Amino acid sequence: MTTADRTETVVEVEFEVSDPQYPLVALSAETGCEMELLQILPRSNGSYTVFHRVTDAPPERIVEFARDYDGFEAQVVSDGDDTAIVEFRIDGGGEFFTISLTDAGAIPTELASTDGVARIAAEIPSIYSASDVIDRFQETYPSMEIIARRQKDYPVSLFQRQELADAVSRLLTPRQHEVLLFAYSNGYYEWPRKKTGEELADELEVTYPTFAEHLRKAERKLLSMIFSA
Repeated sequence: MTTADRTETVVEVEFEVSDPQYPLVALSAETGCEMELLQILPRSNGSYTVFHRVTDAPPERIVEFARDYDGFEAQVVSDGDDTAIVEFRIDGGGEFFTISLTDAGAIPTELASTDGVARIAAEIPSIYSASDVIDRFQETYPSMEIIARRQKDYPVSLFQRQELADAVSRLLTPRQHEVLLFAYSNGYYEWPRKKTGEELADELEVTYPTFAEHLRKAERKLLSMIFSA
């Protein structure tokens, strides 16, 4: 069997919801911000840490808004001119779109909210019934509308990619993961770099040596995982 033959077919589904009872929808409607999911990390106590990029709204307003919802906490990780990265901590009982999708058997790939409309994309591996996953998700969010459903082929198992992401989450400390994600999302690894390490350290309110040490340790752990056999 050739590499091209080793593919996995998944079902990709896109949803939209504009019901303001959901925090992500209400947040963009009330503040006029745009929100984009960067990373979601499960914690051992059943809670989740979720990083969002927030544009066109004061980050302090986002933190204040989160206090109105049970099971939600928020803190600003970085604050740029018009974009901030906000960390949300959601306890095990808090409803959240991507968490509900994960529990149903799907793998969320995109979550964004603009002008009071949230758009969610997820991929459902072939070992699950796509209809069952969708039905379960819509039972939790009955106002959710399906706007697209299609099949996609991957040359590598979708679960292998998810297992890699889970392994990285277990390997890094929360602070190492936060710094690495922050550097990546702010163009530190692009060329030319969009921001220097010193600029990122200032936004994180840490010294540059502290920032660099967290980054080096995270990179070393990832490289060890890849090259150690």
